[in-house]
Amino acid sequence: MKQDEHELIRRIRNGSTTEYEVLVRRYQSAVYHAIYQVLQQAAEAEELTQEVFVKAWQSLDGFNLQSRFLSWIYRIAINTALSHKKKEARFLHPEKMPEQEGQGENPHQQMVQKEREGLLHEAIAGLKDNYQVVILMHYFEQLSYAEIATELDLPEKKVKSRLFDARRMLREKLGTQM
Repeated sequence: MKQDEHELIRRIRNGSTTEYEVLVRRYQSAVYHAIYQVLQQAAEAEELTQEVFVKAWQSLDGFNLQSRFLSWIYRIAINTALSHKKKEARFLHPEKMPEQEGQGENPHQQMVQKEREGLLHEAIAGLKDNYQVVILMHYFEQLSYAEIATELDLPEKKVKSRLFDARRMLREKLGTQM
C-alpha cells in the first residue's frame, strides 16, 4: 500500500491534481476523528478537516516519500486542532461548548477533565510521528492491532511494540499531571 500511495503522490506532484481526491477520501474520516478528539466539537472538526487537507495540498511537495502519508497528515491534523483550540481558549463561546454526555457533572470536574484531555493531546502531539499515529489509531480510531498493522503496512508485533513504547513515553511526559 505504501508503494501505491507514494506513486499516487508522485502523480499528484506531477500535475494529476484530480487524484488528490483519492487521498482525501482515504483519510478524511481519520483526520476528522483526530481533530474531534481534540476539540469535542463536530462543526469545528468538519471545518478544520477541510483546512488540514488544504494545508497538506499546499505542502505536498515537502512530503518525504520515506514517510507514511497517514503519519504526516495526522501530525498536520493534531497541530491544526491544538492551534485552533489555543486561539479559541481566549474567548468563551457558549454555542461552541464541548458536546458532552455528562452535562450534569460538577463544573469543576468538567474543567479538570478538560484540562487533563488538553495535556494528553499536547503530549500525544509531542510524540514522534510513528508513535503518535499508532496511539491515535488505536485509542481514538478504535482500530485493532491487526487493522493498524494493515493500514501502516507493519507487522502486528511492531504495532504492539510501538504502542507499548508510546504509552511509556506518555507516562514519562505526563508524570504526575494526570
